[in-house]
Amino acid sequence: MMGYRCERCHHIWIPKDLWTEPSACPRCKSPHWNRPRNAAPPLSYENFRDKIRQLLEESGPLTWKEIRIKAELSQVCPSTQWVHRMQSDIGLEQEKDPNGLTRWQLRSRGLAAKAS
Repeated sequence: MMGYRCERCHHIWIPKDLWTEPSACPRCKSPHWNRPRNAAPPLSYENFRDKIRQLLEESGPLTWKEIRIKAELSQVCPSTQWVHRMQSDIGLEQEKDPNGLTRWQLRSRGLAAKAS
């Protein structure tokens, strides 16, 4: 007989209705029983900030998509609260280029680029 296995609590069961996929695990009640948990724990603000700072110091102005790919971040878009904190913590600036793309840079790098 075929059964189901919860990816969250690893419970194995045989459903009463063999033709309909279960909506939740009968043991842990998770509706995400058929999806494994993310292996990596969520990134803390401090680790996120340090990754952004290091990347922008090395590479200069980048779009969020470029940052996300190079730093291997899972966030589709950054937390607005974290962006505001980084503006005061590390001098993060966001400027639109002539094509309308928002580029992230550090304040010291932005001032040096404008001066030259």
